[in-house]
Amino acid sequence: MMPGVSVNVKPAILDWAMQKAQMGSASSSVIDMIAKWISGEKTPTFNQIEDVSRKISIPFGYFFLEKPPVEECKIVEFRTVDSISLQNPSRNLIDTVDLMASVQEWMAEYNKDNGASEYSFVGCAKISDSVVDTADRIRKELGLGTNWFDDFKSSAEAYRSLRNSIMELGVLVMMNGVVGNNTHRTLNVEEFRAFTLVDPYAPLIFINSRDTENGKLFSLLHELVHIWIGIDNFYNDTYGISSKVSKEEQFCNAVAAEILVPDMLFSEEWVKQSGDSENRINELGKRFVCSRFVLLRKALDTGKIDQNEFGRLLNLFQKRFKAAQDQKQDKSSGGGDFYRTLSTKWDRRFIQALYASAQSGRTPYRDVYRMTNTTGKTFHELVGKAGGI
Repeated sequence: MMPGVSVNVKPAILDWAMQKAQMGSASSSVIDMIAKWISGEKTPTFNQIEDVSRKISIPFGYFFLEKPPVEECKIVEFRTVDSISLQNPSRNLIDTVDLMASVQEWMAEYNKDNGASEYSFVGCAKISDSVVDTADRIRKELGLGTNWFDDFKSSAEAYRSLRNSIMELGVLVMMNGVVGNNTHRTLNVEEFRAFTLVDPYAPLIFINSRDTENGKLFSLLHELVHIWIGIDNFYNDTYGISSKVSKEEQFCNAVAAEILVPDMLFSEEWVKQSGDSENRINELGKRFVCSRFVLLRKALDTGKIDQNEFGRLLNLFQKRFKAAQDQKQDKSSGGGDFYRTLSTKWDRRFIQALYASAQSGRTPYRDVYRMTNTTGKTFHELVGKAGGI
């Protein structure tokens, strides 16, 4: 086939490619090109398909199939809220889950080879357990007091500290906003906020770093509860309060909220506030490190407001949240310390284990660089940031 020769691509494949491009945050030029192919304004050439294939990370051969391929992403089976994006997961999500699954497999084998036992907290709870008791058990395991959040000025500070505590417990906590180190392949927070892969030797939580600070904190706790009940999870509940979720999700939401906002403290603080329910929730936002949505749900669950008031305030908070997010996007800029950003993506225990294994000759450095999307220089900088050397 000649590079400049026009080729025939089935309409269904073009529609599928467009969906993948939009979900994968492809550039406007790529989306415009696919749109012209779909409308018939232009006919794709061999070179153009090759270029688009590379830019939206779809295997070149897929463009010549009779119908779109069914790409499996096991974790999506555990989705929180139904949406079209989950029925057809993006290539960025698929590749991220595959990478994390390989990381988890490596760490589980490493732990076994070094004589580690299964973590007793994995699958130790049931959704029929008391929400308050489960929250207490998790706090105790992490060495947290009931009002642990009083030590932090913001949800960002609380998240960093909690992440460290969870990693020390033995849970791998990974975080990224792109696929590997490819800044052109951003992870869509509307598609997912987090996911959990359960393994008794290497439980793993992945957090989408493009989420809000409050969102990351809630997702981290929500996913930790999933490890407690031993069930994989794919989390895409935008506000963490949807009622259209399974009993497992309701339990995990409730336990996460109880750790962030204990019922007893919430009730004590509620009566100290004056004004209507909106004002009380806004004031309580200064006391607890969580979103207004968590406080709103807590107010409903503890009988402080009724369903009608909940619906009214939910609509109001959603509008404000969207406006704030739009403003934040307009002001956002790139840059920053590359190595610092790289080090926040990885669980430091994993990096230290990988370095130790490579140093001993058990894991070839080429595998280390492949798994971490690094080179010799960047990996050793990463190890230094993780405290491995």
